Amino acid sequence: NPADYTFHFEVGMKPGFDLPDLGKAPITAYVVRATDEMIDNEISRLQNRYGNMKDETSASSEDHVLNVSFVECDASGAELEGAAKKDNSLLVKYFKESFRPNLLGKTSGDKVVAQLSQAFDEKELDFILSDLGLDKSDPAAAGKYFSIELTKIGLLEKRALDEAFFDQLYPGQEVKTEADFRNKIRDEIEAYWKSQSRNQIQDQLFHYLVDHTEIRFPEGFLKKWLKMQGQSEEGDKEPKTDEQVEQEFPTFLNQLKWTLVSDKIVRDNGIQVDPDEVRQFARQQLFGYMGNMGGSVEDQPWVHDYVERMMKDRKYVEDAFNRIQGQKVFEWAEKQINPTEKPISAEEFTQMVEAHRHHHH
Repeated sequence: NPADYTFHFEVGMKPGFDLPDLGKAPITAYVVRATDEMIDNEISRLQNRYGNMKDETSASSEDHVLNVSFVECDASGAELEGAAKKDNSLLVKYFKESFRPNLLGKTSGDKVVAQLSQAFDEKELDFILSDLGLDKSDPAAAGKYFSIELTKIGLLEKRALDEAFFDQLYPGQEVKTEADFRNKIRDEIEAYWKSQSRNQIQDQLFHYLVDHTEIRFPEGFLKKWLKMQGQSEEGDKEPKTDEQVEQEFPTFLNQLKWTLVSDKIVRDNGIQVDPDEVRQFARQQLFGYMGNMGGSVEDQPWVHDYVERMMKDRKYVEDAFNRIQGQKVFEWAEKQINPTEKPISAEEFTQMVEAHRHHHH
């Protein structure tokens, strides 16, 4: 039935705006220096990780490793019907100090009956409850009794700090002495904290650009648009209530503002992402999943096949494109700033980031 129709359009115009001068942004670059304690802890961790397990006949020190089998029982040690069972590997020193004498002198095959709350301090108790599939929030869980059978006893011999060890960790990198090794560990620790500090700078930049870019939004129009979001053409979904709109609006506006700001940076500075960068992103992600085996598999045909398959996945490509473009926006912004360096300890830095994350959630 062709006839004249009158259509009503409501249009929200994208406002023009200027970016603030990032050269004047009060950005702090936090510097975490590796302490001797941090280096010692990392070296100790590596010595344990690459150490050798030696079988022992009995548990005679707090550093002995016990392979144990937990079986739920009553206070007398009688196994309960349908009892929870779980194998584990624990150091003697993971048990409560007052409980350790029950284990010292024991040999493989010996059993001890323990109430979990009496055998473990709070930190280890949480881990054990989770491992046994018990509910940590249930007060009765810690009061349960378990028969703990020692199935094997070992002692971890730490790896010696010698050239063979250094060469295994850093092949072909001329790490000959313990001093060289410590310097290498120091560099790695500081590189890790430098990357964390960079993430934090990017977070400061995000907030500065959102807070100091003045954009006059058509708020009435946007609230109306937000209200109708989720309502399908058939009208089978209710529009949002005014309360929901008011609640969601500040977050929505911040996200929209950041989209406009980053789009402007991309446009004004000719930032581009080419397909080969998306391919490289997919490759690096794959090697990340595999745990740094990149060098040995880089040129394998299946790697190429995997990457090309991902390039056909539209959603993956869009996500990768947005992430690469977002990173390039921050890289541009980082070149515009004059940050003030501030020394900080690793603990203080972690607490600051946690407090910030908590505040924004």
